[in-house]
Amino acid sequence: MNPSQYHFLRLISITVFLAFTFATPISAQEKSRKKVGIALSGGGAKGFAHIGALKVLEEAGIPIDYIAGTSMGAIIGGLYALGYSASDLDSIAKTQDWNYLLTDNVYRENLSPYLKENANQYIVSLPYELQLKQKSGKVSLPSGVVKGQNLDNLFLNLTIGFQDAMKFDQLPIPFGCVAADTRSGREVDLTQGILAQAMRASMAIPGMFAPVEIDSMLLIDGGIINNYPVDLVRKMGADIVIGVVMPPGDEEKDKNRGTLFEVISGLSNFIGKEKFDENIRNTDLLISADLHPYGMMDFERNSIDTIIFRGEKATREKWDELMSLKSQLGITDEKLPDRKEKNPFIEMDSLEIGSIHFSGITPDEEQSMLKSIHIKNNKITRKELETLTSQIYGTGFFNSVRYELKGEPPFDLFFRVEKKDFKTLNLGLRFDTDDIAAILANTVIRRGASFNSVMEITARLSKNPYLTIDYYLNRGIFYRGGITYRLRRNEINIFDRGQRSYSFGVTQNTMDLNFSEFYFRNIKLHLGVNFDNYYFFSTLSNNIDLQKTGFDNKLYINYFLEGTFDNLDRSYFPTSGHYLLFRYAMLTDNFYEMNHKLPLNVLNLKLTKPFKIGQHIFLTPEITGRTIINAEDSIPAIYRNFAGGKYDGNYLTQQISLPGSGGMEVMNHSILKFQANLRYEITQNQWLYANLHILAQNDKPLHIFNGQYFKGINLGYSYMTVLGPFSIEAGYSELTKKIHAFLGIGYYF
Repeated sequence: MNPSQYHFLRLISITVFLAFTFATPISAQEKSRKKVGIALSGGGAKGFAHIGALKVLEEAGIPIDYIAGTSMGAIIGGLYALGYSASDLDSIAKTQDWNYLLTDNVYRENLSPYLKENANQYIVSLPYELQLKQKSGKVSLPSGVVKGQNLDNLFLNLTIGFQDAMKFDQLPIPFGCVAADTRSGREVDLTQGILAQAMRASMAIPGMFAPVEIDSMLLIDGGIINNYPVDLVRKMGADIVIGVVMPPGDEEKDKNRGTLFEVISGLSNFIGKEKFDENIRNTDLLISADLHPYGMMDFERNSIDTIIFRGEKATREKWDELMSLKSQLGITDEKLPDRKEKNPFIEMDSLEIGSIHFSGITPDEEQSMLKSIHIKNNKITRKELETLTSQIYGTGFFNSVRYELKGEPPFDLFFRVEKKDFKTLNLGLRFDTDDIAAILANTVIRRGASFNSVMEITARLSKNPYLTIDYYLNRGIFYRGGITYRLRRNEINIFDRGQRSYSFGVTQNTMDLNFSEFYFRNIKLHLGVNFDNYYFFSTLSNNIDLQKTGFDNKLYINYFLEGTFDNLDRSYFPTSGHYLLFRYAMLTDNFYEMNHKLPLNVLNLKLTKPFKIGQHIFLTPEITGRTIINAEDSIPAIYRNFAGGKYDGNYLTQQISLPGSGGMEVMNHSILKFQANLRYEITQNQWLYANLHILAQNDKPLHIFNGQYFKGINLGYSYMTVLGPFSIEAGYSELTKKIHAFLGIGYYF
């Protein structure tokens, strides 16, 4: 059979299936019996109880003719109406990374290489307007903390085959959901449109998720106005209504007292309480699941398991009533109603793509994006399509990326993108015992609507502040070049075996001419020239002469080539992938010499590779080294090797960290650090860890293993919060000969 015959027969089989599914004559018994509707309430993570309820209804053989839901009830109900079984939904719920889905984060492996270095630094983005001519401007609050990109991606994946605008009574089971229009203050019953968009609108919790704009309406979570839509499912045609609710217990109310979740839950008291009470009265068979102590944000895997089981248990307790209803409907075990919920697209994992198109960008930009997409043999799995969408969003060029598959296989794949206008103020925050407090502010300014010309401004406010202005010209998503300027002010203490030896204050003005930044998948190649000017504004302790120590106010001209391979899955506590950094720099003070001698040659190397050695145990070996060639006595003090402190490059770019040490110490011309990071994952967001290191130093790189050694250990606990990791650590290093404690919260920047 040739390919064209195969595709023709496949198309015929799908057409016949749909015709059979939607056009099979209804039996007299089906026509005469009363119609059963299901109403599923909202409740965040507690809504997974609906899956357990649907399992028992399937087992009991109860026909479901209509489904209506609100918020999480809209998601579960919409997918069930689409053809997913309760077992399918159970698997979907338990295999998702909900901590990821409920954010706009991009998995690190899907980020563009130039965004990986600064991933997760910013905790909030505030839209702003700036009019220089009018000398006016304002900063606004975002419409929601989460835009919903990842949820959109999931819903689109699960609704393949039903992505066009349609009436929801054309689904295998007629469906409707509820949202609230903020512009009119009215309830909106969504019974037609784009299914994924309707589900997303129904669960747009105010303040948490951005609202969804449909036509002239701005829609938010329907739970504030009708959290239990019995009236809607009756309006759709249901004669008998089975409802599932998860009322909050007194313990949950006490737990949420004074929190955002109490405010969100309480919004329905203003508008929807009377309707909720009325809908309860109009329910023929009410299933109320006791979910204590679980709340609306308990999206951990173990919690989901229990919540689904509780929904199943509560429904099974109504078994006698279900059997009575089944008898009332005239349904016997010998003649159970046909299941109408399957559709051919659910089992279609491999998708054949005929063409790819973009809307929302210029033709030149579309061609650039198309060059980055490689689909082998014109086929892509649903998971690969989800990843591809995330990678496009991960370029950093777009506010949203949505796709639509049109026609029959081979599908036409349309990506609908919204360009990022970059008019946002991005803020990061960190507190720790070393730097006390630090604030990071960032904005990106793009000229016109093109990707090509971009300026980025970043400032850190702390006791060691800096300002960076980065102007670059993009050539597609693979290449860029430009100029980077950084002004940095540091007050630095230098230690000698744990005792402060001297200190100095320095202002660093740096300009990089980036001839080429080439990106391909996980690889970054960077070639450029660096102009470094140092001004030492404070004196050293013990009246040490700056000139004799080599701390000179001077301009240096350096050439560099840097290559990075980075496919780690996380910036913090990675579990898979590799990280390799190689950097070569030639340092001069007059373009070709250093102190009238040969230029200095500096090599940097860093290698990291995590391994999983147990169910919750990870080992991450790390090798870091730096060597200065042709050093002799011509090396400026500011370019010497330094080791110590928690973070690489915290005070000086070449600083190599030593967990468990406090200050920074001067080292020989060649240093090499071996570090083993052993980590136990308590939960998805909690870790216990130990860092063990050995640092070797020698003035001659080939004799590094014959040099001096320093060993150390650091123990810690970390919990991931919305601000970033909260960490408590204590350690000891032979380099500093002291026990050093560290406490901090927030991402490092």
